[in-house]
Amino acid sequence: MWMNLVIIGVVALDQLAKYFIQSRMFLNESVPVLRDYFHITYIRNKGAAFGMLSELPAGFRIPLFLAVGAGFIVFVFYFYKNILKEGFLVRLSFSLIVGGAIGNLIDRIFLSGEVRDFIELGLSPSLKFAVFNIADSAITVGVCLLLVYFLSIKGTGGKNAS
Repeated sequence: MWMNLVIIGVVALDQLAKYFIQSRMFLNESVPVLRDYFHITYIRNKGAAFGMLSELPAGFRIPLFLAVGAGFIVFVFYFYKNILKEGFLVRLSFSLIVGGAIGNLIDRIFLSGEVRDFIELGLSPSLKFAVFNIADSAITVGVCLLLVYFLSIKGTGGKNAS
């Protein structure tokens, strides 16, 4: 099934990119790719998306993030048959989100609760977005696609738009 290929593809691309960066860069090293707009910056993120909740104590933060990631994956597989009945956009969304969740969960399990991030975008040296990774991107795109889907359903009077 193509959904499984998307999940496996996201996990593989995420983990390969993280391994490549980790094996070729020092922690906290940053390499400009497009001046102030795009850097490859290798960091370890203790928090959730974009560093949120990183100030929580490790004894609470690590189990929380592991439980949330694993819980979401279990939730999706529990409702897998229902998701299969949905349109392409919903299935793609969940595939991207699950692939991203697994990619970051692998890091959290093997890196003491941390996630390897390396993509840094910005508009100037003082206006930079949080450093993120391919798994984060897949999750973000998946959530945005779900929003598009739900907004399109609302616009069609509740009928399935995909």
